[in-house]
Amino acid sequence: MKRHWIGGLAGLLLAMILVGCGAEGATGQVESLSPDELKKYTEGNNQAFILLNNTEDEKERKDNINLVEEKIKSISVKEINAKSEEMLDNNLKPNDLGLKDIQFKTLGYYEDGTLEKYVSLRDVDYSSEDKKHKAIEKFIDETTS
Repeated sequence: MKRHWIGGLAGLLLAMILVGCGAEGATGQVESLSPDELKKYTEGNNQAFILLNNTEDEKERKDNINLVEEKIKSISVKEINAKSEEMLDNNLKPNDLGLKDIQFKTLGYYEDGTLEKYVSLRDVDYSSEDKKHKAIEKFIDETTS
């Protein structure tokens, strides 16, 4: 009985550590947020990297997230899908979340609530997949240095 109690306590402690790490927003990954969470995040942070998806295709959305995650190492990126059920049901636009001047399918860098720079994730903007990857790498290098 004592072993089960200790095992349960260890599991609870591990869960609390993981939740605590997640609350700060781990670096090197994309975290999808609800509209309310994103608005609070952009209002409460001087700098923010925002991935704005606009798709009903979950595979396309995941591909965009994975593409960004491949390139980031030490930054935290927040993601919102403008075609999510919560956005559509509440008739929300990116502007309603404090995301001004950003285009769909882009990774944007905000400073003090203003879009400073962005990079497109749309295939039509690049002659090859390699050029798209290089553009994302360059964007991240320039905005984090």
